[in-house]
This record gives sequence, structure tokens and C-alpha cells, in this order.
Amino acid sequence: MFETIRRIYRLCGSYKKQLVWGIVFSCFFTVCKCSEIMAILNILTHIRELNKDVIMTSLYILIGGTLCAAIFKYLICMTMTANGYKVFCEKRIKIGDLLKHSPMGYFNDQNLGKISTALSTSFSELEGFSMMAVENIVRGVISSVLIIIFMFCFNWILGVISVVGLALSSIMLKIIRKSSAKAIPRREKAKQNMVSKVIEYIRGISVVKCFGGKPVNDVDEALCETRDAYINLEMKSTKGVYTQKSILDVFGGIVLLASALLMFYGHFDFGLGVMFIMSSFMVYSNLETMSNGAFLLNVIDNSLNEIEEVLDIPTMSEGNDSIPSDDSIELKNVSFGYDARKIIDNVSFKIPKNTSTAIVGYSGSGKTTLCNLIARFWDVDQGEILLGGKNIKSYKTDDLLGQMSMVFQNVYLFNDTIANNIKFGKPDASQEEIEAAAKKACCHDFIKELPDGYETVIGEGGASLSGGERQRISIARAILKDAPIVILDEATSSVDPENEYELLQAINALKENKTLISIAHRMTTVKNADQIIVLENGHIAQRGTHDELIKQEGIYKRFLTVREQSVGWSL
Repeated sequence: MFETIRRIYRLCGSYKKQLVWGIVFSCFFTVCKCSEIMAILNILTHIRELNKDVIMTSLYILIGGTLCAAIFKYLICMTMTANGYKVFCEKRIKIGDLLKHSPMGYFNDQNLGKISTALSTSFSELEGFSMMAVENIVRGVISSVLIIIFMFCFNWILGVISVVGLALSSIMLKIIRKSSAKAIPRREKAKQNMVSKVIEYIRGISVVKCFGGKPVNDVDEALCETRDAYINLEMKSTKGVYTQKSILDVFGGIVLLASALLMFYGHFDFGLGVMFIMSSFMVYSNLETMSNGAFLLNVIDNSLNEIEEVLDIPTMSEGNDSIPSDDSIELKNVSFGYDARKIIDNVSFKIPKNTSTAIVGYSGSGKTTLCNLIARFWDVDQGEILLGGKNIKSYKTDDLLGQMSMVFQNVYLFNDTIANNIKFGKPDASQEEIEAAAKKACCHDFIKELPDGYETVIGEGGASLSGGERQRISIARAILKDAPIVILDEATSSVDPENEYELLQAINALKENKTLISIAHRMTTVKNADQIIVLENGHIAQRGTHDELIKQEGIYKRFLTVREQSVGWSL
């Protein structure tokens, strides 16, 4: 129980003092709530000589205690509840920052489910329950201890009975925690699996619509398993909770009966006897409050485990070297693979500053992987990648990516306005700069035809736009960022033929005074590159200019011939 409170304390970071003050205020609040008992006790002990002074004294005790309790309750809300939301907001931001520095291989479907569950359900449970559980436990412990001390002061028999009831209740609390602790992992596993399956279902909705089958069944099974896991947890915890409450009710009755007998045999007068009878219910009602908090601790413990696991995200090491003005790139004996499957094998080449390099090859040859390694989305398994003569690991990841603009083959746009999507890499860009970049990327005309122009809000992922429109907005984003290194991954793959020429002109303008790396299957995109790297099964099969490679028998010439035959055009 108290170990969980210590874990919450450690999680609070810079807000630890506020949590401590919140616990202190909870103690004072509990003492102030006892003023009700003191006011009643004052009247009962003077019941035979009751007068105006006794009544007014009790009234002052009651008013003073109530006002102080209200003040301390407000302070509890400010120091614990309100700051609790700040704590978990900071943790969410921290996880978001960690995700930016994690290798892309971490983001598989299983981990996406884990991350989504932690950032949504787990944090919500902690925001709603953690501070409340701490407060309930502190109040339950303090009030129960105070009342038991009070009973011991007047009669040791009632004190012993109360302690025995408290001990049995504590034993039952441990049983409740153990029972629900066995059920919670099943619930959390089911919950993570459900999120993963739902994410997979939504991503593949077009396939599901056409074929149905396994994804639909997987989601149905995941939802049913989550339902069963939640019901199982409720059943196990409910039995223990009601058993514990029954114990408290029984001992409340024993204290009541003992108080009546002691009063009957003259061990204390009528007023004090009535006070003990009332206390018999109060002591155990506070224990019920504590038991509710203790039950929540299992949920809190598991949520803390999930968050701590996500906070332990693998991140790539980075240095503090300043980014050089030299934007030359060099790969030295680079090898890389996904798990046991090698994708890049001992690749070495240089990309001089302000030159263009095209990377071509058949599907699966490692083109996109190579560019992802240059951008350090992954770290190489062997060898090194140099920027300005230094290993890219010696730079901060944000600084490194700040030197690069990337246009991905699978474009992702955010659920925001078109203007904000274009200026993603340059938040302070003016409207004139945004429109100038859009014109270069051949998307200004269709944007102006939209209902709200540049202020049109597009759906998540740019779902309301065509593939070509999304790609042109992505190119406009790269143009506006104006980074010294530009990486284009099939930048014209979704562009209409009538716009391709204009886009190629924009790309030619973009590469001026830039280090350009482009991946393309269309020869029109790569024929003017300063050098062409031809990949085959992760190896460099050929390198040179277009004029040099077209004269050689090899992959490049065969690749070009196949393209000409399949499309029906020639360079």
C-alpha cells in the first residue's frame, strides 16, 4: 500500500513537495473532521447539566472544525488534485519527446498498442484515481488511528476490539489486492491487444471492406476477451470487498454491544456510552474509505508499470557537436537489417555538398532504408554515416533532422489547415512564403479552389485529398523548410503527368545550393543527377552518371529498358 504511494511520489518529479503538502493537509483535514465528534462529546458529557455555554462551545467547535476542514480540502485540491494533472501532462510530453528520439523499429503494431494504451487509458486512470487513492488512504489511516486512541484512552476493552477489527480488515485488504492483482495483468494484456487490433483494423480498412476475414474476427475476439477480462476482475474484487465490509459491520456491531454492556454495568456514564456507540460506526466507516483506496492501488500499480515501461523507451544516443556548414555525406561500410533479415550490406559512397544523388533499384533493394539511415530514423548495425566529416551520432537528433527536408513516398498530413501543414517545418512562415512554396510545388491552384483555401482543414492523414494533392503539399512543406539537405522518396509517384514537368522544375529549383538525395523509379527524375547509385539486394551494383550507366550492361540499363517497354516512352 505505502510502496504504491512511494511510487506515486517518485513519479511526481518537481511536484514532490506539493504531494507532501497535500498529504499533510489531508492529515489536518481529518483532524478537523473529528471536530464533529468533539462537539457531540462535549454535549453528551454535560447532558445532565446542559446549558447555553455548553451548547455554544460545541457550536464553536463544530463551526471552527467545518471551516478549517473546508480550507484544508481546498488546499488538498490545489496541491494534489490540480498538480496531479500537471504531473501527468509533463509525463505525456516527456514520452512524446522520447518517441522522437526512438528508432523507427520500435513502432511496431504491438508497441503502438502499448504506447496508445499508456498515453490514453493508463494516464487517465492515474489522473482520476492516484491522488484520490492517496487521500483516501491517508484519511482512513489517520481517522482510524485517532478514534482507536480515543477508545483506548477511555476503555481498553473497546480499544482491543477495534484493533482486532482493524487487523482482520487489513488481512482481508491484502487478500483483495492479491486476488485482483492476478486478474489485472489479464485485463491489461487484453486491453493492449484490443488497441493493437483496432489500430490494425483501421489502417487496413480498405482491405477489410474488400475481403473481410481475419482482421474482423481478430477485433471481435479482442473485444470479447477485453469484456471477459474486465468482468473477471470485477467478480474477483467484488467478493473480497464485500467480505471485508461484512467484517467491518460485524466488528462495528461488537463495539456497539460492548459499549452498551459497559454502560449498563456502570463502567462509564450515559453520555460517554452514547459517544462510544457512535464511534463504533465511525471507525469502520473510515476503514471502508481506506479499503476503496486500497482496491484502486492495484489499478494504479498496473498503470504505473505500463507508464514506466513506456518511459523506458529505447532511445538513440546523441552528442552535442554543432552542425557543420559542410553538408557532405559519406557512408562507410554501412550494414543494417530488420531483425535477422539484412537489408543493407557493406555499402560505401560519398555525396558531396550541393550535389544531387539518385538512388535506384528494384523494389526491396534497400533504397528507402538507406535514406532512413542517413536521416537516422534507425542506427546502422555496422559502419558509420558521416555528415561534414563527423559521425551523425555526434549531433543532436533534432539538430540533424533540422538540416533535412524529406518528402516521403507515403505522405502523412495532420488534421489541421493546409497552411499549417505546409509550414510544419517553419512555424513562423508568412502567408506569402506559404503561397510561394505552394506555387513552386504546383498545389496553389487546387488549394485556392477549396472552400476555405489555405485555411481548409483536411482530415487526419490528408484523407480528404487525393494522393497527388497530398504529395504536392508535402513537397511545398519541404520547399518552405529550405533545409540544406533534401531527401525525396518517390516525390513524383502520385503526381498527374500534366503536373510532373512543373514538379520536376520545382525540384530542380529546390536542389540549387542543396545536397539532394532522390529515390525514384521514373528515369526523368534521376537522369540529371550528378551521380546515380544502383542498389541490388542491399549492395551497390553500379554507380555513375546516367550517360555512363546507360552505356554499361547491367541493372540500370535493364531497369531503363523495362520502364520504356512497360510505359511506352523513351528518354
